[in-house]
Amino acid sequence: MSYRHYKTNLDTFHRVEEMYNTTKPMVSKKHSLSDDIRPLGPRNRKWERIKKFSYNCYGLMDGGDYDGLGEHTRQWYDRRTLKPSDIKQEQEFAPILWTYDGTRERIRIRNGLDNSAHTIRYTMLENALPSNMVFYSDNGKQYVGIEHGDGKKYQKDRDYFLPKGDYPLEFEREVNTHLWRVRGDTYKYVHPKKRVDKKRKAEIKPYSDKLLEYVVSMYNILPSTDFDYFNKMQEEIKVHCGHSNWYTLHNQNLSDVICDPEWHRHVTSLFQYEVWQYLRDRQLWSERDNIENKLGGDVDLPTLRARYNDFINKYCQLVSTIEGSAEIIIKEKQNE
Repeated sequence: MSYRHYKTNLDTFHRVEEMYNTTKPMVSKKHSLSDDIRPLGPRNRKWERIKKFSYNCYGLMDGGDYDGLGEHTRQWYDRRTLKPSDIKQEQEFAPILWTYDGTRERIRIRNGLDNSAHTIRYTMLENALPSNMVFYSDNGKQYVGIEHGDGKKYQKDRDYFLPKGDYPLEFEREVNTHLWRVRGDTYKYVHPKKRVDKKRKAEIKPYSDKLLEYVVSMYNILPSTDFDYFNKMQEEIKVHCGHSNWYTLHNQNLSDVICDPEWHRHVTSLFQYEVWQYLRDRQLWSERDNIENKLGGDVDLPTLRARYNDFINKYCQLVSTIEGSAEIIIKEKQNE
């Protein structure tokens, strides 16, 4: 997070309300008095501002998605940033939303909507949450911690995962009390998962089985540790497929080449190279050049079949990755 020389100390709804009422709106050639831009801290960080939605509802904005004035307040405004259709949508997606009903105050906290790193959002959450809350990132995921009244410091196993997307966290407390309690849904992280396209794999299987027979029969006959040979074979595949560099070739769907018997030798060399690199990576650095890469020697048949399956999945692009997401843990709503 970026260095900050101030802390907002917005610990209660009434403190937010007071800051709004005592902060002079900014006026410039880019925005008028009617825009009502009231910064949270230094006026050169005007994208971090307090917005009054109603007498009992204030939002802490950061110029991101669905901020109606983001285009005029952020120094690094992205034209892809989503704009609100109305004031209700702007309120719905406010990074921090404070509300008060006379007996309880509530705070709702949001992460960014897409899977990129929302550093502007993170640095605001670090400094604009109440002093008995903490926001932090750990291993690419974001969390909000609250005090539980037992004297223990914030602990990740008790803190609340704050997913990216439309997954807000909401906390509430009665007036004149210090500790927050979670209200509504909490979440747990769901790790990325890989899925194999079984339908396409079944269509390719007759061709890949024939290629496997060729690989097994020719593995010890064709050169298996010759860089020049591998480069020559891969160069011919690259020219055949119309690629100008290795990166595009190794990220291309080569199903047509793999299914064509005329290219079996070239594909076998590509597979041999992959196996050779796999074997070399598993050895000490001083022993990497001693690998023979021969079937029945350094390569047994089960290893070859396993590596061949991965090879077909990779170069036929049969595997897709479902990105990590959030699973909702339903909590009983507090009485209104």
